[in-house]
Amino acid sequence: ALILLNKITLIDENFIQARIIKSVLEACNGKFDEFDKLNSSSISNHPFMRSVKWFLSLKKLPKIFFDRWSFFDAMIEKSKKPRPFYEFGVWRGVSFKYFIRTLKKGFGFDTFSGLPELWHHEEKGRYNSFGSVPKIEGGEFIVGKLEDTLPNFFSTKRELASIINFDADLYSSTICSLKWASSVIDQNTILIFDEFLINPNWENDEYKALHDFCDKYHKTYRVIAVSFYCKMVAVKILDKL
Repeated sequence: ALILLNKITLIDENFIQARIIKSVLEACNGKFDEFDKLNSSSISNHPFMRSVKWFLSLKKLPKIFFDRWSFFDAMIEKSKKPRPFYEFGVWRGVSFKYFIRTLKKGFGFDTFSGLPELWHHEEKGRYNSFGSVPKIEGGEFIVGKLEDTLPNFFSTKRELASIINFDADLYSSTICSLKWASSVIDQNTILIFDEFLINPNWENDEYKALHDFCDKYHKTYRVIAVSFYCKMVAVKILDKL
């Protein structure tokens, strides 16, 4: 990755994302020169820089992944496989199909009619599958707005989750999902957030939802995996000491 990033920054030194990710990867190897240089420059407060500062502030740096599938593979391997998984934001079911190959039973929640509201630069209705619900063996899909379907679904006792994949993007959808899914989360459940960092508004979306959830329910979290390329973060929820 560093070899490629070095080539990119030689071609275009103004490619901010490449420079920032290069700096954090070098920092993970104990070389902080580029990070310190950027941190003292005009882009010190760039949202991508704030992302990597958050990462470097963690007590224990998690493993970094470079593509979605190796990230998923590692989290599946760490998960409690006999348990089902839950996914909030299914769209066309690509990640759902990937999880169910190993985890066998999954629950997916989506309107299948796209984003329910404007999401920064993405218009309402983006990621629309036009009502087409995937047909996947072992998958059960609950169709509708999360605020309407989740209270009813979780009014029945549900099995603890192996993995929960949060891919509804919006703060409102993510905090709603966290609230209602809290009954299937324990210290072994792996929570994956699909749009957590390295985007212009990351602090107002899944990051904020996770922090607000932890504050309200007196929890904390431990980061176990990060992908700067896919913008993904995986955590485990823990009780505050």
